[in-house]
Amino acid sequence: MKSILEVEEEIRATFAAFTSSDDKWAYLLKIAREHPGMDDRLKAEKFLVKGCASRMFLVPEFKDGILHLHMDTEVGEANPLISRGLGALALKIYDGRTPEEILSADPAFFQNIGLQQGLSPTRANGFASLLKQIYLYAKVYSALATRAKE
Repeated sequence: MKSILEVEEEIRATFAAFTSSDDKWAYLLKIAREHPGMDDRLKAEKFLVKGCASRMFLVPEFKDGILHLHMDTEVGEANPLISRGLGALALKIYDGRTPEEILSADPAFFQNIGLQQGLSPTRANGFASLLKQIYLYAKVYSALATRAKE
């Protein structure tokens, strides 16, 4: 598996190749459509990402020291594909990692590639909430793993 830095570099190169903001949105829509989603039974209120433009669910699964993240948006929303694409992009970096890897990643990465430029304030806040939730899950599972070793 590639390191977080390697995946970030691939994403940085992808975004650097875009010649217009339309290319960026087309890419996000593409990865949104390719994202496998998750079982509707997992879409419980307790996994709802607060502050997101769409109803987005983020479900953690911690197994063998690895944090697996399942994300999807509510079907039937007016335009959940942008939000779903943002979530899928975040999962490209953080899913299947140890909590320590996630916590060592630069949370400003998405700002550095200009992703949040052009997002509505609601989507930008929702995306920030998603990233915050990922880091929170990583902190919790890191602490639980540390306790288990003691």
